[in-house]
Amino acid sequence: MKNQRVALVTGAAKGIGAAIADELLKNSYLVLAVDKDEVKSRPNLVFYRADLSINSEVSKIIPGCISEFGRIDVLVNNAAVSLGKDFLSTDLQTWETTVAVNQTAPFFLSQMAAKKMIELGISGRIVNIASVNSVASEMGQSSYVTTKGAIAMMTKSMAVDLAKYKILVNGIAPGPILTETSAPIFSQSNYVSAIENGVPLKRAGLPAEVADLVIFLASEKATYITGQMIVIDGGFLAYCRMT
Repeated sequence: MKNQRVALVTGAAKGIGAAIADELLKNSYLVLAVDKDEVKSRPNLVFYRADLSINSEVSKIIPGCISEFGRIDVLVNNAAVSLGKDFLSTDLQTWETTVAVNQTAPFFLSQMAAKKMIELGISGRIVNIASVNSVASEMGQSSYVTTKGAIAMMTKSMAVDLAKYKILVNGIAPGPILTETSAPIFSQSNYVSAIENGVPLKRAGLPAEVADLVIFLASEKATYITGQMIVIDGGFLAYCRMT
């Protein structure tokens, strides 16, 4: 157990985060699952409750991981909020909450994790879960898309600064992914039509498909990949639909 690799996943209670945690467990990682909602503890997984909008709670997460497992090899910044307001109606509280969870928390969690990796001599991996909204906007999601755009550039900046320490940093930009949260929305007729007509593969993605990509980026098969934003969207961004 002492030499077993350790991964920390934020937003691990459901959806993409839960799938990532499960896949890491299948690949023999010890996992610290961070969320403000409870994650069921199971062999090799420890739940750590934290609200990423509160700086004082964020600051305790990496020390908590080290206290529990003694090391950190992989950090997956997955947690995010989408509060659904357009540009003209976005108020200061919405903006600050979105930036705190989606941008500030990943930045400082990554900084703390990287410092610990350097201290322990670990050639670690940081994976930031972004979105197709990192490069293409969506109506009614002003603060969300702004933070996801920031995550894309933060990934590049981190990768460049951490390369000399052999810490690899990459981002994943999912398109429409079928989760517990999105399922009721995607079942509506207008969304069914939008996905069938707007996604060349004519379906939403699955959380497990995103998790598989995380496993690859954390593996020894991805040792020359850093600073990249990898899109997983069924061809959505590649398709300019005119009719």
